[in-house]
Amino acid sequence: MLEINKSISIIGNSKIGTELVKVFDAKINENEPENMTLNSYIANYELYKTNRSAVTLEQTEFEDMVYELQESLIMGE
Repeated sequence: MLEINKSISIIGNSKIGTELVKVFDAKINENEPENMTLNSYIANYELYKTNRSAVTLEQTEFEDMVYELQESLIMGE
């Protein structure tokens, strides 16, 4: 039997100017939105070190948006 799982993929790029500093990635299973993965990686460590607080604020903003989307999917909105 064929089982198909759809997922929503969201990617956020934290930049200083035009330079990519950190990438955030979230995947939410549409069939079971309680199942979600969050990942991130630092693309430019030197810029990250000097801009850590700004990047952390952007990561929090990204995660808040993803959690809101996940909650709306769980509630069936």
